[in-house]
Amino acid sequence: MSVVLTWLGQQAFWIGLICLLGAFGYVVTAISTKRKRDTAQFSLEREVHHQRMVRNWMMAALFVALGALVLLVRSSIAPVIPTVEAPTPTLSAGLFTPVPFGLMTPTPTLAATGTVTAVVVAAPQPTPTEVQPAATPTLIPPDVYQPDCPSPDAQLTLPTAGGDLMGEVTVEGTANTNAFSFYKFEVQFPSSDTPNFVSQYETAVENGVLGVWDVSDPSRYPPGGPYLFRLVVVDIYGNTTICTVPVDIVEE
Repeated sequence: MSVVLTWLGQQAFWIGLICLLGAFGYVVTAISTKRKRDTAQFSLEREVHHQRMVRNWMMAALFVALGALVLLVRSSIAPVIPTVEAPTPTLSAGLFTPVPFGLMTPTPTLAATGTVTAVVVAAPQPTPTEVQPAATPTLIPPDVYQPDCPSPDAQLTLPTAGGDLMGEVTVEGTANTNAFSFYKFEVQFPSSDTPNFVSQYETAVENGVLGVWDVSDPSRYPPGGPYLFRLVVVDIYGNTTICTVPVDIVEE
């Protein structure tokens, strides 16, 4: 641990400079994203720009916190770590005769001069053994089929997380919030970060049928997954509540 803290103290200037540049870059990006959000005409576009702006501000704050932590280590922790120097061994002349490395069985004999000699016995050669290869660990992939529905105002009971969908899918759940305006369905394709609009509804629903999602066209929804199906509830002020469920689409 002391080695790591000492290294951080020595590299504090460069780490602080990198954190400063990183925070500056994310601040500039966040300001640019805020301008795009303020000038966007559609609520979905404003939502996307708002989420990106929040992420940029969080990354800028993270860089600032990291730089402050490094400066704290340099100013208060690293200077108090003592440096211990190993003592240099000294040998007195005439006490013993040095021998090469090996298995040594000392047999002291008293000479006329009072010195001690040692008899060296050759080390036995080890019998070679076959080295077994290390077992390759099996990597367990993370479970990607977990729903993300933190608010009771936006809940999906159908489809369920990890479900196999085909044809026309009946969507059930809850889409209701204070100052309700509308709710919509969105889908995020595999290996994509951008949600796509599916349909929109103007009436709040409490534990009932929300609508229908048609996945019967393989040219539009190729079989595979996971697809991220999103229920987005929007109030009159433009605030959104989202429920996301990962599903697979299979052939009929």
